[in-house]
Amino acid sequence: MDLLRVGELQLHIQHQHSDGSWADLEARPSSAADLDPERGWADGMLYACTRCDELVRVAYREPDETALR
Repeated sequence: MDLLRVGELQLHIQHQHSDGSWADLEARPSSAADLDPERGWADGMLYACTRCDELVRVAYREPDETALR
């Protein structure tokens, strides 16, 4: 995953709660990424809700090579 490119996007990520309210998600490094950042990049980035602490993973999907044929 190209984290430099993700940083350039400057996305504002939110998720909706059951009461209809929206809350921001902020990047949260995983413990594996703390020890070895390149290992964490391969698994995507974790984002946590600032209100309920629910986690969301955002990962890059390689284009399907068979679709290009």
